[in-house]
Amino acid sequence: MPKSITVRFFEIGKLTQHGASLRQALQEIYDSGPPGDREVKLSESFSCRLERLHTTAGFVSGEMLRVRTTDFPCEVLPQGTRRLGVDGPIGDGVAFRFREADSRLAIQYDPRVVSPGRMFDYIAQWHRTPLFEFTPTMDDDAIARFRAQPLRKVKIKLATPRNLAAIEDAAAPAALALRDLGEDYEAPVVTLELSMGHAKGHLADGAKQMTEGFLRMLGQGADVRGIVVTPDAGEGIDNEDINLLDQLLSDKDEIASPPNDPDAIYEACARHVERVLARHQQ
Repeated sequence: MPKSITVRFFEIGKLTQHGASLRQALQEIYDSGPPGDREVKLSESFSCRLERLHTTAGFVSGEMLRVRTTDFPCEVLPQGTRRLGVDGPIGDGVAFRFREADSRLAIQYDPRVVSPGRMFDYIAQWHRTPLFEFTPTMDDDAIARFRAQPLRKVKIKLATPRNLAAIEDAAAPAALALRDLGEDYEAPVVTLELSMGHAKGHLADGAKQMTEGFLRMLGQGADVRGIVVTPDAGEGIDNEDINLLDQLLSDKDEIASPPNDPDAIYEACARHVERVLARHQQ
């Protein structure tokens, strides 16, 4: 059975001019000892570690592993189910590849395992300071079209708003309001909608800046589940919704399902990530 795999792209920058490169930061972690010594607990229920690292001229590749000690899946048998035959921990990983020439990171995108935000939280905690900034790579043509048209409506869905890390200035009022609503009503998912309704005209330009702010927050680990905008296409023209999350530069494909072997699974995913990054040159 084929395995569905999504790869997303991020632009990586150093927070300080003379700070460590991503190669140096990851190599220092990897050289610190065996995988168990590289494990970091990011929250009460989330631990991860740099499992593999491979460096070649101009490229840094590897795997981030989420370590699970609870919520194990079960074994499925013809007569029913039973507990998994191991006491754990168990883990899932995501493959990544960083191209130093243009500072572009391609990562197997599965936020349930290790999101890009979690990966950089891990690096920051290991080094006891944030070292990098990272933003999702956008489809330039799609973003240009978004910026060129006034907006009639914006709808943003944010999960776990209480756990916001970095908040973009342009998106701060909306993000803080969503966070407060999530806290006050214990809502794990909150939706914000701004609309002109039946009134003529369009939303202020600040609505676009706010929307782009939420897009950039994706790179900082915010769990943005949906950003849908309705541009004002002009009088007599139907205004069609656009899902801006679909405008992020990403690649979704299927690969042959590897056997139940962590090395084979990683190799298959890593080869795919490498091919996808090579297709998106500078």
